[in-house]
Amino acid sequence: MKSNLAINIEYYSFMSVSGIICSLPLGICYKTAEICGLIFFFLDKKHRTRVVQHLLHAGIVKDLAEARILARRNFIHFMKMAVEIFRCPQMLSPENLPEILSISGSGLSREMFFPENGNSMQAIIVCAHFGNWEAAGPTIVIKSGRPLMSIMRPFDNPRIGEYIKGQRKIYSHDVCNKKGAVRILLKALKNGQSIAILPDQHAGGKEGVKTVFFGHPAMTHTLPALLHLKTGIPIVVLMPRRVDDNFKFEFILSEPITMTPSGDRAGDVGKLVQRYTSEIEKVVARYPEQWMWAHRRWLDINR
Repeated sequence: MKSNLAINIEYYSFMSVSGIICSLPLGICYKTAEICGLIFFFLDKKHRTRVVQHLLHAGIVKDLAEARILARRNFIHFMKMAVEIFRCPQMLSPENLPEILSISGSGLSREMFFPENGNSMQAIIVCAHFGNWEAAGPTIVIKSGRPLMSIMRPFDNPRIGEYIKGQRKIYSHDVCNKKGAVRILLKALKNGQSIAILPDQHAGGKEGVKTVFFGHPAMTHTLPALLHLKTGIPIVVLMPRRVDDNFKFEFILSEPITMTPSGDRAGDVGKLVQRYTSEIEKVVARYPEQWMWAHRRWLDINR
């Protein structure tokens, strides 16, 4: 457990960086982030090695040289995303959303969950550690016109965690802790909210089922599938792609995912989880530099 001194040093350093990023022109922030991404790529051997290994394991790249090039782009992407996390309250508003956001993919999902009149249906939104998922929450709320509840893991530094929580809780986007989340999410759905879950990390214990991700076995979180089977509310995979270095994003939507329970609960859950896992894979394959390859995702590597 961190001491109060360590927590405060980290917090005030973090807030100092935030203040600098929010005061500089956006273009300078992106250029600085690109340089920092390159520095971290060369200094962070542990994660650089893992990203390269995972890109090769998934078959995204042909050889080691190509894997290193893509890994470098991956590091730069996440540094630029960090800039956008700090700038989101400044840059995002209902008034400028049409300039910032585009939507592609399923026309049916757009009509159901992001209609032009704002009268959207509830959704169980499956997202991923892709693009800028931090900016996705408030953007979903503004565009859909419906409050949103999502899960937030505790941070090692509680003061930084409270800051990030405050960033997420703008425009009727609320968050809950992972512990006790099922009850809270069910209550949110009962109250007419949509919910968002990121199930693309390794699921340990009883939280997941075995799926296939880029041809390899992976344990994937079942919570979206379980909530769908209990409530009947459709699942939609929403991948929030960064479009450029001008704070523009694209929501890539899957077709609505639904299932009538067959009586075989385990089988139904497995089929649903594989469906949204495969949808995530499709988009990651198109824009691999924007997914968090540093996670230990598979059962047959880095265990």
